[in-house]
Amino acid sequence: MGGQARGKGRARKRKKGRLGMLLGWAGFVAVFAAQLAVHVPPDVSAIPALAGLAFPVGAVFLLLGAATALRRRRWKAMVAMVALLLWSGPLLRATWGCAGCGMEDAGGPEFRVMSWNVRLFDYYGWLGGNGESGRNGIRRDIIGAIGDETPDVLCLQEYFELMDKADFPVVQPLNLAMGNGAPAYSHVVFVRSKQDRKFGVATWSRWPIVGRSSIAFGTRNNNVCAITDVLWQDDTVRIFNVHFSSLRFEQEDYAALQEGMPDAEGRERIWGRMRSAFVERVEQVSQVMAAVESSPHPVLLCGDFNDTPTGWTLSRCRKTLRDSHDARFLTMDGTWQGALPGIRIDHVLVGEHWSVRSHRTGGTGLSDHRYVTAELQAVRR
Repeated sequence: MGGQARGKGRARKRKKGRLGMLLGWAGFVAVFAAQLAVHVPPDVSAIPALAGLAFPVGAVFLLLGAATALRRRRWKAMVAMVALLLWSGPLLRATWGCAGCGMEDAGGPEFRVMSWNVRLFDYYGWLGGNGESGRNGIRRDIIGAIGDETPDVLCLQEYFELMDKADFPVVQPLNLAMGNGAPAYSHVVFVRSKQDRKFGVATWSRWPIVGRSSIAFGTRNNNVCAITDVLWQDDTVRIFNVHFSSLRFEQEDYAALQEGMPDAEGRERIWGRMRSAFVERVEQVSQVMAAVESSPHPVLLCGDFNDTPTGWTLSRCRKTLRDSHDARFLTMDGTWQGALPGIRIDHVLVGEHWSVRSHRTGGTGLSDHRYVTAELQAVRR
């Protein structure tokens, strides 16, 4: 009986070992494909961009496979898997953070920036608010959360105003929330209007705004970049507030994904929307980064990127700028609260003039996005 038990135990171990190696090689393929996603622009081929979505799961499988290979003394497999993990260090950092990666106290004054896609302040009642009181309740809660954060600069995407400001007041409440008893300054860029409604992005500042411009992306949606120069500490800070192209999924697309594998027609429709968004973002991020890299002032880039930490868009930005999420460690800090929650698509990036002291998210249930707040410190030179 004892021999049979030992035999069964060894069989179970072998089975677990084979499963661990199988998952490890599946992870190897997924992670290698994700590497292609950050090196191959989607306008060259959009197919690798899909692999970036699977990177977190692939990385976990790859780590499990490396551990299994070590236990089973599969040295060649272990070396291959560990080498790929090391090569993927930037993607691991982008996904889970790196506890500041050695960033030290920069010695300068602190600056707080907040970025939030407010989804039109829920004017249309998507979150279940009924009538005027319901939608105004969400609007008040959003602006209340902004006031609680007390940012120096606030970047809003999917910003919304009514021509009749008394019916759905936004401007005056934001002035009060941002001003904290002092005058607040704003830079609003509207990209489209419909009857008495206007849509775009907006940057609010507690400090004087001394320059306003924008980059028009030419899409039919609320995609644009507002460029705002803020006078702070006797210096000018240039704020880029972006809203890059989204996947533009319709309700039928989300329903098809939630129910399982869509049919052929659904797959083609969903892939077409994804491919279009991937390609559009290549040109958009190229325009923005050209302006960022030519800026004579310290730079902050904030907004709704509609792309994951391992997507081509953020990877392109991270070649020049630093992601505030690097201040975190072993947390993904998802900002998307839609039908596929838990994905971080809202970002704050900073130039070399800044050190990141903290990064956090909040605003659960007030939009289909959570906000991002980053505490920065100016680098003394």
